[in-house]
Amino acid sequence: MSEDVIRRPRPVIDPALPAPERDELRRRACTPRPLVQWPSGELVTRRARLREAAVHLLAVGGTLALSLVTAGWYLGMAIVNIGLIAHVAALALRGDAHPATRAASVVTGAGALTAIPVWLLDLLPGDPAAGIPWGLFGVLVALVSADALTSRVQETEPADVPEGAVVHPDDLSESDHTALCAVQHTIDLVERARGAFGGGDSLDTDRALTVLREQEWRIAVLLARQRELRRAHLRRWQRADSPRVREALRPQREHLCAVEDAVHTRVDQIVEYGRLVERAVAAHREWEQCQEAADSTAAYVEHRAAAAFLGAGSPEVTELAATAEAARRVRDEHMDRLADHSLLL
Repeated sequence: MSEDVIRRPRPVIDPALPAPERDELRRRACTPRPLVQWPSGELVTRRARLREAAVHLLAVGGTLALSLVTAGWYLGMAIVNIGLIAHVAALALRGDAHPATRAASVVTGAGALTAIPVWLLDLLPGDPAAGIPWGLFGVLVALVSADALTSRVQETEPADVPEGAVVHPDDLSESDHTALCAVQHTIDLVERARGAFGGGDSLDTDRALTVLREQEWRIAVLLARQRELRRAHLRRWQRADSPRVREALRPQREHLCAVEDAVHTRVDQIVEYGRLVERAVAAHREWEQCQEAADSTAAYVEHRAAAAFLGAGSPEVTELAATAEAARRVRDEHMDRLADHSLLL
């Protein structure tokens, strides 16, 4: 088996499901973070978070309007500040809130807390404006709306998933992970081979992938059931009060071993097919490279032909060489004459 086979298998989706449902199940199965849930266990959706925000704003807004009409400015400020600080506290404790929204809420809440002594002790110059509580309520509306729209929750209600449509790695014994990983590694090889062969797919990788995914699903379901039966057999074996009981349990162990051998036989067959695919891909790449070399050789032939005249003697170069030699002799003659003249002096 190749060394790049992963040790922990991917979740396996029932290939009989429609493609959109398979993609959604695969996305949810591979998501790195758990979905947000209410205390009852129900998933929190975007629509539910928006409903929660609307209820919160209606409660604070209605109470603010009633307090301004009946009791005046100070009670209204108290109501809207309590609503704002309560929202900031709840947001700081929620794990699904977006970091930017949480930071903005914390800064706004800190500012509201700092400003409480100013209006509570009547330190504002002149009569306070009646619109200040509503302005603060507008800030609360912005924060609550931003939180509802950016919180990391399920976008919509999850579609009804048929029972047993996904086999997770935790549904299998760790000792069975290697077998499923080997099958998934072969599937990856065939998917890469489909890209390597391009349009002319002599391997019929589409049909191969269909068969391999069906085999992957059947093996995964079988291994999940194997884990359940193996655990039940082990519990019975440990609770057995006598050798006779253990002898009665021996056929169960034999059946489990037979299933394990059958799975390993099929997995070895699939792995061997993967090796053949690897060899076919390697041979195809070798053929492509040889074909590329053959097609590009013509340019090198033309290039060599263009340089063939350089191998023969050139009259022009010979004439240049003779001219240089004549110039050298003239220079030598002038140097000899100059030397003789120097001796005479």
